[in-house]
Amino acid sequence: MSKNPFSQGVTRIDRPAFSQHGFFARIQHEGKIYRGFFSDKKWGGKPLALAAAQEFHRQLAARLGVPAHKSRRWWAENSQHPGKSGIIGVHRVVNRQSERPSSHWMAVWSPKPNTVVKKSFSIKKFGEEEARQMAIEARLAGLRDMKD
Repeated sequence: MSKNPFSQGVTRIDRPAFSQHGFFARIQHEGKIYRGFFSDKKWGGKPLALAAAQEFHRQLAARLGVPAHKSRRWWAENSQHPGKSGIIGVHRVVNRQSERPSSHWMAVWSPKPNTVVKKSFSIKKFGEEEARQMAIEARLAGLRDMKD
């Protein structure tokens, strides 16, 4: 699956094992995903399927309106569910890989594009609530330092 250089939101799909060849057009708007698949066979070849997918995407974008650009910080703070910690990017981890399982709270954030920082706080060392609170504080500090 490679991204089509001719149109944002349109991707080429080639899955020979499933006899699927065509273009996939997709737009996400206000949390809902709108999509359509345009097969080469149904549309009479690659060029016509591509044109149909691009037209579908253009019409959908015109109908929905261009979404406002959201910053990386907005996505980091709003794009996921908070889970059990109540804070997005903070979660409790149980490591069962070793003979003696260990638990910790982990904070995750992205200070700049293509970089992820993870910081763990041991429950054994700090206690459940203090480790959780330290992870929350680390996450919030990381978000404050984010480069948009």
